[in-house]
This record gives sequence, structure tokens and C-alpha cells, in this order.
Amino acid sequence: IKSESFLEDLNNILNSGDVPNIYQPDELDKIYQSMKGLVQEMGLTATKSNLFAVYQKEVRTNLHNVITMSPIGEVFRARLRQFPALVNNCTIDWFSPWPDTALQSVALRFLKEVEDFDVSESILQGIVMTFQYMHASVVEASERFKQELSRHNYVTPTSYLELLSSYTELMNKKKGSLTEGVGRLKTGLGKLQTTAEEVKILQSQLKELKPLLEEAARDADIMITKIAADTVIAEETKEIVEKEEQAAAEKAYETQNIAEDAQRDLDEALPALLAAEASLKALNKNDIIEVRSMKRPPAGVVYVIEAICIVKNIKPNKVSR
Repeated sequence: IKSESFLEDLNNILNSGDVPNIYQPDELDKIYQSMKGLVQEMGLTATKSNLFAVYQKEVRTNLHNVITMSPIGEVFRARLRQFPALVNNCTIDWFSPWPDTALQSVALRFLKEVEDFDVSESILQGIVMTFQYMHASVVEASERFKQELSRHNYVTPTSYLELLSSYTELMNKKKGSLTEGVGRLKTGLGKLQTTAEEVKILQSQLKELKPLLEEAARDADIMITKIAADTVIAEETKEIVEKEEQAAAEKAYETQNIAEDAQRDLDEALPALLAAEASLKALNKNDIIEVRSMKRPPAGVVYVIEAICIVKNIKPNKVSR
């Protein structure tokens, strides 16, 4: 019962067949129209009060209400005191504790309606008897609890149904967990099988590639040996180059010294050269004729003439005089 107002409305319906102030004017008009024929058949005047009274009678005759309540606790007694029509105008069916056969029958029917509950008949009967024993044990323990501590622990058929529901809920949860585990196991086995096939393919490829790998290893060894030999040669060449670089540096140093000496000599000879050039420019035809006319030219003249012949690549000829 979601709200106590439900019981108040139900109490009014049981007493008078009506819930006060529930109908709108247009709804009342529809009720009056629908009841008019029945009122006339009954030989009554079709007044609003007669029409509505017949309607209430029809409601009480044809509207059947079923309500179930647990007798446990003070709430049940308080409701009966507050809403007496629940007792005065209702037929009360008081359900006594279920016998063992009823407990077994309910459990058997409950389990057979469970989806995918495929067990043998002997196991099914064992589960049913376990349910019946558990319920009876709780009833017995509750009775001892009442006698020893004067406190009530109510065990009703609803408790038994809740036990069955809890069992099926737990079973479905475990079944789902097992199904999920089986799914994961199948997936894992599938992956293992796929991996095994891939490993077999890789082993076959490795077997085919083994000769090539061995040949490549031999080539690598040969290459390593060659590289080692080339490294030795390169080291030797490096030493030779370093020695040659050192010798070249020494030669460059010596050449630099020679160049510096030559530059100094040139610097010293340049004034004489310039003076010679100036003297050369001062020569004229008469000076040449004078030289030619000399029977015994001075040594300096001879040296100059010989130098000119060498520069001009002219072989000297002996001239008779």
C-alpha cells in the first residue's frame, strides 16, 4: 500500500459505493444518462438522486476489490480500527501456515518456471526438500525465540516466497557469472589456438629462413674479418699519413724559411735591379756600338752579355775580328 489514502477511498467504496467529490460535473452527466434506462425499468423517477443511488448500487454489486495484508505487527490492527469497512464489508480469507506438501508443491512449481534450470529429477526433489526443511527450521526456531525471549519473529508464506526468489536471483547471478567465465575461457582458448597456429606458421618460416640466416651469419663473419683487416690497414695508413703530415709540416716550415730568406735576398737585390733597369733605360744605340767595337770588353760587360744570352735563350757565337 503506497499511501494510506488508498485505504480511505477503499473504505468509502465499501460503505457507499462512492468516493466523495471524485466526479466532475460532465462525468456526473454521463453517469445520469447511462443510468436513466435502468432507473425507468425499476419504476423509479429519473431524479439525480435516484440515478446516482442506482449507480452506487451497481458499483457495489459489480466492483470487486481484493486487498491483501499481513497480520504481522500493529499496523494491521490500526488499519482495521481506522477503516472498519475492511472487516464489516469484506469476506476475509485467513491463510493458515502452509503444510509441508504445499511448501514442496510451491517450490517445485517455482523452480520449474525458472528459465534454463535443467537438472535431474532427483536433484530437483532434493532442492525442494531443502527449501521445505529451511522454512520449517526457521518456524521452529522462531517459536523457541518467542518462548525463551517473549519476542515474535513472524514467518509467513511470503517469507517462503522471498526465500525462493532469493534463491533464483542468486542462481541467475551465479549462472551469469559462470556464463561470463565460460565466454572468457572460450575466448582465451580461441586466442591460444590462433596463437598456436601463428607460432606453427612462424616456425615453418623460420625453418625456411634458417639456411639464409646461416649464410647471412657466415657473410657477416667474413665481413667482420674484412673490416678488422681494413681497420688494421686504416690504422697503419693513419700512422703513415700522420708521419707524412708531420714531414710536410716540417717541409712547409723549411719552405717558409727559404721563402723568407729569398724575400730578404730579393729585398736586398731589388734596389740593384731597379738601378740596373734605370741604367738599361739610359742605354742608347751609341752605347751598343761602343760595346761591339770593344776588342776586349771588361769582365762586367761580358757577364752582362752572357746573362742576356741565357735569358733570351741565345747561344753565343764566336765572331772573328
